[in-house]
Amino acid sequence: MATLENRVVFHGWGAAGMTGIAQASTHQATALGDDCEQYPGAVAAAVEAMLNAGVDGPYGLALGPEAYARVLRTTERGGYLLLEHLRKIIGGPLVWAPGVDGAVVVSQRGGDILFEAGEDLSVGYESHDADSVALYLLESFTFRVATPEAGLALPLE
Repeated sequence: MATLENRVVFHGWGAAGMTGIAQASTHQATALGDDCEQYPGAVAAAVEAMLNAGVDGPYGLALGPEAYARVLRTTERGGYLLLEHLRKIIGGPLVWAPGVDGAVVVSQRGGDILFEAGEDLSVGYESHDADSVALYLLESFTFRVATPEAGLALPLE
């Protein structure tokens, strides 16, 4: 369920009329690519674009599983961990976010992205027979990007 929530928040869900942070962004997406040496430049450019649009930090960096694994495995020249370099650039948290394609930089100043949980997560009974019981999962939430300039997608390609 958490992966689905991440997917909706960062990339939207058209059938539910929800636009994700990456879709709503007014900034041009910048590909991270395969070369981790390029990651600091891409993340710094994202922060600069948001600053130029008047969106202050601190910023957070949500990394999809593939990008997160690359960051954890990479050291830069001189042995400095890429993870620490990226944290210094964004001034906030760097998190593993299943459901995210590549990465997304998001301002954490508050009020830009609105997530409201309704019925957080419920398990319900549907039916049963002699051999099995059918249950269902139900979750309700709304999500809205109030400030499209407050996020920027960094897809892998």
